[in-house]
Amino acid sequence: MSAEVVAVEVPSATTAVRFDDLHMVFVSRLATPVQALRGFTMEVPEGAVVGLLGPNGSGKTTAISCLLRLLRPQRGEVYLWGDRLGADLPAAVRRRIGVLLEDTRLPPFLSVRDALTTVGRVRGLRAQALRTEIDRVVAQTRVEPLLDRRVAVLSKGQARRAGLAAALVTDPPLLILDEPSAGLDVSAREEFNDLVRSLRGHERTVLIASHLLGDVESTCTHVAIMQAGRMRLFQTSEALLREARQRHAEKDIYVEGTLAGDLERLGVRFEPSRYPGLVRLIVEEPEHELIGRLAAQRIVPSRIEPRVSLVSVYLEMTGGASE
Repeated sequence: MSAEVVAVEVPSATTAVRFDDLHMVFVSRLATPVQALRGFTMEVPEGAVVGLLGPNGSGKTTAISCLLRLLRPQRGEVYLWGDRLGADLPAAVRRRIGVLLEDTRLPPFLSVRDALTTVGRVRGLRAQALRTEIDRVVAQTRVEPLLDRRVAVLSKGQARRAGLAAALVTDPPLLILDEPSAGLDVSAREEFNDLVRSLRGHERTVLIASHLLGDVESTCTHVAIMQAGRMRLFQTSEALLREARQRHAEKDIYVEGTLAGDLERLGVRFEPSRYPGLVRLIVEEPEHELIGRLAAQRIVPSRIEPRVSLVSVYLEMTGGASE
């Protein structure tokens, strides 16, 4: 599949972050040079929660490292709120960015309270302002039960929540999350994603690099798909799924859960659905035949909708590239 851009939606809002034609090549004496970024361009609107997706080696982490000035691209520029970044992030700019990377670790010998206090002091807070800010992020991220525990004894999910609290100290308008729920079990992932969803609509821009498609689908307002160091697609989640539904023929069929007994007598299997009171049919025959059998028993579907998800869109865009 070609690596050219398939679809890019130009943001209409003010741009918080702009990657402009980034090129990055890693050279090693022991291996073939790796071109991590090949003209990567993306604009992130202010207030958006953008999920940055792509197979391993697509350039996600490299792009974020260029934004944070952990790496300098050989070509191209990064802009924050319209200003071009220089060689380093000025202190005033760093204070406007909260960061939680996959390998972010708070000092293990500190309690969560002391770690948050240290972050607040580094960001310039003192006395009452510091106490007020810690109270705010503790309430926002629900880490109060963890405050007096040492970071070293926290579970992965608890450590990630504490790390998010630290990233939110001083309420930065830009939040960068790189693989934030990697390594978490299902319940910890859902709890963490719930915290991220709570950040939407607060005039904060969030950029999430992840390989967990379900997490991005449930948390993000926009989806960006990278492949081979280039942008493949950038759209709002709503528009992306709406357009994809128009191209997919398979349907999901939902009926009232009160008809479960009738379905069982007909030999039609079903499962719970995201719609209260409805079950989703497991279609094991041509859809028109199933609907005909239901109609003969006066069973009318409550909903019929195209079967599509971010997973199917991602596989279509990348040709099934593995994460």
